[in-house]
Amino acid sequence: MNNYVLVHKSRKNLKKIGRKIVLELYNNENVLSKYQIFNKYLYITSVEAAPEEVKLRYKLIKANLCEAKIEAIYDNVKNLISSEDYIQTFAIKVERKGEHKFTSTELARELAGSVFELFPDVSVDLTNAKFKIHVKVLNNKSLLYTEKE
Repeated sequence: MNNYVLVHKSRKNLKKIGRKIVLELYNNENVLSKYQIFNKYLYITSVEAAPEEVKLRYKLIKANLCEAKIEAIYDNVKNLISSEDYIQTFAIKVERKGEHKFTSTELARELAGSVFELFPDVSVDLTNAKFKIHVKVLNNKSLLYTEKE
């Protein structure tokens, strides 16, 4: 499965955009896909990879959705960043809503270990990171995606 997220300023029009992307993928590319709205994020799962022009047009970013448990998030972060060639500096941005057994800072600190496992020479830079890992925890689900500068 191929997973993407559309980061949107608000929830307004997410259903309309989700339907448009799913229909376009099917009608033009014969790619089966579905969408889910996760807070103000549109999460899209497709059987085959979305074509580059579709990803660019809608600003789709590779993403993962998983349980809101530290172990699951840790494994999914490793999976998400494993295809990266090189990371110079990074930051982990955590947003939580709901009650969890961890704080945002504790989760970010734990997840940094997954980055150091794959890239031992990388540095943390919270103000001007070249690579950001976003973790959005909402009740019992977590949405993970990356951002490069």
